Order: sequence, then structure tokens, then C-alpha cells
Amino acid sequence: MKTSDLYQKLKKENIHYIKHELLFTRGAIVHYQNITAIVIDDKQVQTSVSENTVLIQELGHYLANAYYDTNTPYELIRKLEHKADIKAWEEFFPYEEIKKLMKKGLTTATRVS
Repeated sequence: MKTSDLYQKLKKENIHYIKHELLFTRGAIVHYQNITAIVIDDKQVQTSVSENTVLIQELGHYLANAYYDTNTPYELIRKLEHKADIKAWEEFFPYEEIKKLMKKGLTTATRVS
């Protein structure tokens, strides 16, 4: 998926995109009242592939409504991260499409023009 497609998804969902230095992570999703933003540390995310990865993972949190704060117990964080990953895979890597590609001979992740 192209980064521009992900930006369109953010726009459609009214999610703000913020570049800011972060500690301990390359990206985060912030949800407060009716405002949602994805924050990305562009010093840690320097390629479009890396940016797409972070955007997709954080969008998974949004789609799964899987938010937590710094005081959340580790076990709950693990469950919410897993829930977000599943939603991201469902949205951005549809299983049936991947199966079709594999039947056509795709065996590794490659960039398709």
C-alpha cells in the first residue's frame, strides 16, 4: 500500500498526523475526547516502508478501538497490541488477496509497481 493511500485513510477518518520526537517508540496513536492523532518520530522513521509499517500498526489501534495509557498493565497492553495487529491485517492485508497472490507464485514480500 502506498503512503499516499494511508494519508487518504487518515483524512477520511479525521485522524491528525503529527511528526514529533518520541522516546521508546517510533510511532503512537493518541485519542483524547473526540480527537485522534498518529504521532511519528521522523528521526526514527526515515523510509516510506518504515512509515507505512508504523501507520498501518497505529491505524490498527484506531480500527480496533485498542487504546491504552502508560499505566496500563503489561498483560492488557499485550492483548490490545494483538487486537490492533489483527485489525490492521484484516484491513490492509486481506487474506483472500494474499492467497490469490501465493497461488500465482508469490513467495516473498516484494514491492509491486
